[in-house]
Amino acid sequence: MRKFKTIIFDINSTICDNTKRKRKAIELAMNITIPDEFYSRIKKRDFPYIIKMLGFEPNSEIIKNVEKHFLEGEALYILDRPVKNAVEILNALASTYKIGYVTGRPKEQLALDFLKRYKFPLGPVIAKRISSGEGMKKVEMFKEMFKRLDTTPSETVSVGDMPEDALASKAVSMLSVGIAEFSTVDVNIMRNNFDYVIEKVSDLPKLLANLEGYDL
Repeated sequence: MRKFKTIIFDINSTICDNTKRKRKAIELAMNITIPDEFYSRIKKRDFPYIIKMLGFEPNSEIIKNVEKHFLEGEALYILDRPVKNAVEILNALASTYKIGYVTGRPKEQLALDFLKRYKFPLGPVIAKRISSGEGMKKVEMFKEMFKRLDTTPSETVSVGDMPEDALASKAVSMLSVGIAEFSTVDVNIMRNNFDYVIEKVSDLPKLLANLEGYDL
């Protein structure tokens, strides 16, 4: 049984449905239009898979160009939407826990704009551009967040969607929860990395209640 004081959330594909931004980034980078019906079947896949299904070779140059539009195309962030029930769940959790956000968005303002637009609970935000395979950058970001929230790893839960989120959490001795709903990673791979994996953000309060040993 553990008692937690703090939750650190990832944003992309954790509390944010960024599939429309992913689609637009691919279209701009490759000068194509992706049909609605086609994209609806593959939108939760990663860039290499989507590009291959579109009939292109997903080499490093193409992936880099798509990621540049996806991460640095600031005008595209308006396409992001909250994951279903995420706003309500995080606001409810904020009455009990301190909330912080660690994100791969290149600017903190892009994260704050999203959080404020949809009325998420506000808390410290640490942002740094994180490309594919660079998730361990979050180690130092987590350490800084502990200072900002005046908390310790043992009092904190991280919530993300990628194995790197779990590995970075493990590196700072923090318990990690993976949310599978919009992750581009197979759920079995997630289970091999995260301490706990849940399907949706709406499952988080029940998990925390179980870990802390009380009835929801």
